[in-house]
Amino acid sequence: MKLARIDVNDPDVFTNPCDLRKDLHVFVDYVANRDVKRSTRGNNLPKVDARRLAKLITDPDAVEQVEANARGTWLGYVDWVVLKLGFVNYDTKGRYLGYSSREPSYPDNYIEYQEKKYNRFMALPLQDQEQLILNTLIEHYSYSENELLQTGVQGCLNTFDYSGCATRILPHLNFAKSRRLLLDILKGCESNVWYSVVSLVQYLKSKHPWFLIPEKPHYKHPSDKRDGRYGNFREGKRYSDDYKTISVKDPNAFEKVEGRYVERFLEGIPLTLGYLSVAYDRSEDEKIYPSMNKLKGFKLNQGFLRFMHKDISSPKVTVQPNFEIHVESPFYPAGIMAELAPLADIVSADTVSILKLKKKKVAAQLARDESLNVTDLLKDISGKKLPQNVLAELEEWAGHSQVFTLYDGFALLEGDKNLLFAKDFTVENITPSLRIVQSTEELFSKLEEQELVPLLVKHPEKFLKPLPNKARTIFAKITKARPERKRKKTFILKRKISITLHFPAKSLFEKCRKALIRQRVPVEVEPSANTITYLRQHKALVASTLKTLEKDYVIRIEDIDS
Repeated sequence: MKLARIDVNDPDVFTNPCDLRKDLHVFVDYVANRDVKRSTRGNNLPKVDARRLAKLITDPDAVEQVEANARGTWLGYVDWVVLKLGFVNYDTKGRYLGYSSREPSYPDNYIEYQEKKYNRFMALPLQDQEQLILNTLIEHYSYSENELLQTGVQGCLNTFDYSGCATRILPHLNFAKSRRLLLDILKGCESNVWYSVVSLVQYLKSKHPWFLIPEKPHYKHPSDKRDGRYGNFREGKRYSDDYKTISVKDPNAFEKVEGRYVERFLEGIPLTLGYLSVAYDRSEDEKIYPSMNKLKGFKLNQGFLRFMHKDISSPKVTVQPNFEIHVESPFYPAGIMAELAPLADIVSADTVSILKLKKKKVAAQLARDESLNVTDLLKDISGKKLPQNVLAELEEWAGHSQVFTLYDGFALLEGDKNLLFAKDFTVENITPSLRIVQSTEELFSKLEEQELVPLLVKHPEKFLKPLPNKARTIFAKITKARPERKRKKTFILKRKISITLHFPAKSLFEKCRKALIRQRVPVEVEPSANTITYLRQHKALVASTLKTLEKDYVIRIEDIDS
């Protein structure tokens, strides 16, 4: 298959900024830990929950949309896909309350988290997870819900009028079959190449003329057959009543129906799942409705081609000496990210996601789960040995996670180990002469009865009260130290010199970052500022890495004062 290649200007290009896979897991994680009750009217998410979710998902417009309309386009789509996948369940039919009700109501309609089904999905390899999501979207269609009559969630092309869609040819079309054929054709293209949509339509007209409407369509009624294979589709001048049914005798009938479908398919499922970017012809006159030839080009990415060729392997995880964890995966690796997020901060999430291990987070998780072995976890996930400095630090961090037991309302008894009657009051033996006891006042009375001259010291909440000087105790006493002669102390200050490179372009920053990762150079990366920092002893290694980029760039390094 040879499709025409085209040149595209950046202003004409659109790439889906949202990550459906990540947002599905964000949504499920949110509702799994809360009682979310949908609105009685409309069956929508409550605005308070919609606001919170809008801040968590990847849609940059979600917060503004929810504030304005109490709902968001992308958020609503994520909500729908989560339900279609079976990760949650709630009433979608409703019931009519009273004779005057015109719309169904949804009283006490709580979102129920389907834990078993979600866990089964998470246990699948990424290839199978992606296939399940794609199959769910492909198989969902009806005579009124399809690309010809419904604009994609990230699309902008207008559609045919849905009047009469329950009759004629539309109810008998197998849109799932058409979608699969188109995806199968697209997998024969190259990645990162702009292809002409017109050339794709002409290829289909030549090789697969019946990909959408069968050569011999099924008609339920004789009148449907009279209207012909294009009886559902009308076009005309925009903003007028001059609409005519497209005739099969029209030499451009295929382009007018199947061609329009191809445009809308590309900005449907493939664009929604981030398989491609699209380019629009802004100069195209939209006098004809629905618009035609408005989508002029598409560019597939490597992730789509790898998926279609069943080449999605497990995410590649690398633990760097600077405590960064790099996770390489064409699709969002929810399972691994869920394991690492409690231990690290997420610096960036992309095909190469970057996390950074944090001492407080690691210590907190170790305190929460005594069986957790962070070192073994990172080894298992990465499949490699950890850098020595990371191993040493993790052992040191583990020391901060020791759990202690707080005894409230008890006392510490210091006394002879032969106090046999004290056994009835003992909760915990620390040493032969030191134990934690309960019923303090009763024990103190018994000690007095034995004429053992006990001493009872009650400590305030904020500090420990010192014991009398003559008390017999193993604890150190506060004594006045003799003033020492002041001596000059010697200190050795150690310094570490680092170098920071400031990149003026994001593309160069990303290429350099990935090249340094391949060379296993320990660096500090700050994506928001496009900076890479490294120690002076790695200067030569960085310089040699920059040399490899000189086939594409002219690179000069200048020193700055501040």
